[in-house]
Amino acid sequence: PPQAAGTAILIGIVVLTIAGFINAQLLHVERVSIPGPATVAGRTLVQISDVHIGSRSPRLLRRIVDRVNTLKPDYVLITGDLIDFAGISRIELAALGTFSAPAIFAIGNHERYVDLVAIDERLRSLGVIVLRDEAQIHGPFQFIGIDDVDAAARIPAALGRIRLSAQHYGVLLYHRPDGFDAAVDRGIPLMLAGHTHAGQLIPFNLIVKRIFPRIRGLYELDGSRLYVSPGTGTWGPVLRIGSRSEITLF
Repeated sequence: PPQAAGTAILIGIVVLTIAGFINAQLLHVERVSIPGPATVAGRTLVQISDVHIGSRSPRLLRRIVDRVNTLKPDYVLITGDLIDFAGISRIELAALGTFSAPAIFAIGNHERYVDLVAIDERLRSLGVIVLRDEAQIHGPFQFIGIDDVDAAARIPAALGRIRLSAQHYGVLLYHRPDGFDAAVDRGIPLMLAGHTHAGQLIPFNLIVKRIFPRIRGLYELDGSRLYVSPGTGTWGPVLRIGSRSEITLF
């Protein structure tokens, strides 16, 4: 009967919403093994992405930092969309200064949409290494950060302006899962991206996958690897249905 069917549908929606909200609060640690030369054997990297502070509370950032520190990584890599709104204060971002390992950041599209210059300054003041179309060597690694752009065709040019080191293991941070072919052409062994949220909510994953076929997880091409994080936070509704909030340990 229509009334019973309507009641059942309503109950189903409520249950699914509650489950999605709870799922969005959980921080899943995904462990990924990456082959590499002896110089990086035993080293660990952690990636977080798409935290969206502003849309999400600074309390989430504190929880993420605490969880990351329990993993004892050598480096923490942040692939953009850390901040969502203009005017997020240094106090609200203070947890970033408590990472137990150097934190390295490449900007996402949401930083570009708000007060990018101020965000850059706040992050640097907290000890975060901000890479903007540049590279830095740390230990056996060369970390490369490229600014998010709307046109994927600009990525090869941005990479072409950066001097890469053949003596170090290259890790490229770029917010979107675009430009992997350019990274492969330059011989970069590992590229990290985010942006997709793995669709965050079913059925949006089907739409996102049409735009970004490499929507989540590990992809390999000619000896190089791309890992696409499903994101550590959420954007819009604090819900995850069919995806998880992830901290990735390499």
